[in-house]
Amino acid sequence: MVGIKGITLLGVIYWTYFSFALPDEDHLLITALSFMDRGYRFGSDSSYAMDCSAFVQKVFRINGIELPRSTREQAQYGKPVKREDIKPGDLLFFRTYAPYPSHVGIYIGNGKMIHASTTQGIVISRIDEPYWKTRFLFARRVLKEQNQEDDIKDIILESLRDKF
Repeated sequence: MVGIKGITLLGVIYWTYFSFALPDEDHLLITALSFMDRGYRFGSDSSYAMDCSAFVQKVFRINGIELPRSTREQAQYGKPVKREDIKPGDLLFFRTYAPYPSHVGIYIGNGKMIHASTTQGIVISRIDEPYWKTRFLFARRVLKEQNQEDDIKDIILESLRDKF
């Protein structure tokens, strides 16, 4: 089944559906990295300067997942993950200016997170730095497990095979 210049209808359907409807950590991380070097402004959700929870909310929204606006509300979303089990795309919560979750970042792998720093804007930081290590509270997973996505993909692809 070949379309124009080697593009198949099945390929277009697959790319369209899975690129937008089922975000994975790769799409999420590319989106997050596109915000690098933007400024920080507490309480702002502007695309040019934002706080940590607005940054996280924007990244997930672009990938089709609606999260609450505040860090405290985001801390209730998704499922808990042990520190030793964190994966790229997981949300990391920290105690900074208050005893409750007051800062959030997105884990990107290799011991690093991307987040909105009050002094540097959107940056990548190591989570094992003393500042972050001592303030870490917990992690939560918002993205679906890969095997759940594979099950959905298999069902859709199987149903499409019969039609073409």
